[in-house]
Formats: sequence, structure tokens, C-alpha cells
Amino acid sequence: MIIGAGLAGSVAASTLAQSGADVVLIDAAAIVPPSLRAEKLGTDILALFDRLGLGETVRAAATPISSVWIARFGRVMKRRSRLEYAFAYKDLVTALRANLPAKVDLRFGRVADIESGPDLQRVTLNDGSVVEARLLIVATGPSAAIHRRVGIDIVDATRDHSVCIGFYLKEPPRAYPFESIVYYGEHWNDRVSYISLFPIGTRMRANLFVYRTHDEPWMRDFRRAPAETLRQTLPNLEKVCGPIEIEGNVDVRPIDLRLTEGHERAGVVLIGDAYCTSCPVSGTGMHKALIDVERLCREHVPAWLATPGMGPEKISAFYADRIKADFDRNSLALSNRLRGLATGRGVRWTLARAAADARSAAAFTVHRGAQMAAVLITPIAEFLERI
Repeated sequence: MIIGAGLAGSVAASTLAQSGADVVLIDAAAIVPPSLRAEKLGTDILALFDRLGLGETVRAAATPISSVWIARFGRVMKRRSRLEYAFAYKDLVTALRANLPAKVDLRFGRVADIESGPDLQRVTLNDGSVVEARLLIVATGPSAAIHRRVGIDIVDATRDHSVCIGFYLKEPPRAYPFESIVYYGEHWNDRVSYISLFPIGTRMRANLFVYRTHDEPWMRDFRRAPAETLRQTLPNLEKVCGPIEIEGNVDVRPIDLRLTEGHERAGVVLIGDAYCTSCPVSGTGMHKALIDVERLCREHVPAWLATPGMGPEKISAFYADRIKADFDRNSLALSNRLRGLATGRGVRWTLARAAADARSAAAFTVHRGAQMAAVLITPIAEFLERI
């Protein structure tokens, strides 16, 4: 039984059903609501979808992108050939649900009660119906409602770690000189990581990642006058992109880095953001969720179902899985490192930013001073980051 038919839950249900398991997949919403979540993936993540038998479903729901410009300070530093796929999260999850195997029983309703234990998990929905299963997989994201029902705590490791802002542009993709672009923040005290522009179907999408608190004046200004605030924050962006006109709603998603406690419980296992979250700036969130699905559904669950019981020792083996644990740890470390590069104070981060700036300058200039700065500063900055 899986609670949560978003990306992680739907992929887990499909993977388990392919292996012959009977799966009940439960979600509160029959129609996938719009959500500002992952909107782009690379070939490494697509390879995971291929391994899980869902690559063609993803390709059909996404827009292929073959190149990206890397820019900063109003100048293009690199033009790369790189295959990526862009999508609206709602459309991708809707496609995954539509292609679920016949062995998946997809049900809609809110969870009213959960009884869990070492042998049987029992979930009661608000319409009075009851679902019983040997194993309960929670894939509800960082929402705490289901966690509380099974006695698992969510801990905010970092409140207001970052803010993700998404919106569409008025002009279509063909109006821009690039297929997609990543434009980095210009000054560290602007607290901008980057803005990414890329096509989804016939529209141009923008994702802006900033290190701000959700209630500070800059956020209020952006909600009230997004285009004007964007120009003030990244004054050289339009030198590369041309005029930026925003069309439609601006979606804002504050990001807290969250961990769980008390999760090694009989009969219940957490995957994806339900276990721990990452910052979307790192680009590891979807990859992390798919690693969870692959390790749990391909390696652990088949072995668990082959023997009686579903005690905490089985559940603990998944959380201790080396591949999963390493990816979780590296994802968190990358999230914190990127925030430090954008906002951190002190010698360590000052040198790290100086090295990054020097590398950026050297990337689009033949000036010997910039090249020497990159050579001299980079090893010092990297050493300080390691310690």
C-alpha cells in the first residue's frame, strides 16, 4: 500500500506491480493539482526512469532540450550541447498515473486512520473503506499529516533554506536567441543562486532560485511587481535574454530542509521528500526520490515479502542502504554548499566566491590576470571548503 500518488508514489507503484506485487495506491486528489516542483531532468535521471520501465512515458510528457547557455554579468560564458527534458510536474504525474499497470488499484480519498505493526498495516479512508497490506509506503512529500498518524516526527534542519519561484514568460521560445539558459546571480548579497529559462511545449518557463525568507520585503516586492523586481535584482539579465515580460501567475515555494526522526518503525517506510528534503537549487530532488524507489522496490521489498513479518529490522535495512544513504548525504551537503557560496560569510566562503568569480572571468576572457586569479585562488578555496 502506498499513500501519495505524486511522482515518487506513482513510480513506486508501477515498479512494484511490474515485479508482480499487488499494490493499492492512495491519493487525496483525483486530479493532479498544479505544483511548483521538479520541472527539468537530465539524461542521468532519464536513465533511471528507463531502468524502471517508464522512460517512454516521461519522454512523451516532456519537451526535449538539446542546448543550454551559461551566463553571468550580462555575458554568455559557455554554450553547451546538453540533452534535457522539461515538463510541468502536473502533466508528468498525470501521465505516470495514466500508465500504471493493471495490478495497481488507484484509489482516491483522505486518510482517516492508520494502524501499523509488524505483520499488517490497516488504513481507513474518510469514506469508511479500509485497505490492508503487509507494507505501507509513505510518499506524501514533506507534509506531516501521515507522519503524525504513525508516530514519526519531522524536524526542520534549516528553516527558510531557499525559495523557488516559477512563472511563464509572455514571448514564446522562438523569440529568444537560445534554446535554454542558466543565468547566475551577479553579487553574493543579492542572495540569488540562478534563474533558468527553458521551453515547456509552446511556452517559455522561468525558475528563479533565491536564498530569502518567505516573509521578507524582497519577497513581497516580487509578488507585487515580479518583472520590475527581477530587473532590479539581475540588472544585466536582459542584455542576454532580451526584454522579460511575465505572463500569468507567479508560483512561490519556500523550501525548508527537513529530516525525520523515529522513522524505523515496523511496517512503514518513507521515500522521497517524505523521508528527507533537499534544496531544488541542487537539482537532486527527483534523482533522490528515484534512487529511493529503485533501491526499495527492486532490492528490499522483494526480499521482505519473501519472509514473514515486516519488523523494524527490515525497514532499517532500507534507510541504511549504502547507495541511498550516500545519495541523501551528498544531496544535503550540496544543498548547504550552494547556499554557502551564495550567502556565506567569513574567509572560507569569501575565497570560494572569489575562486568562482575568477573561473567565470577566465571562461570568457583571455586576460592573463583573470586566468592567474583562477589558478591561484581555486586550490585555496577548495581546501577551505574541504575542512
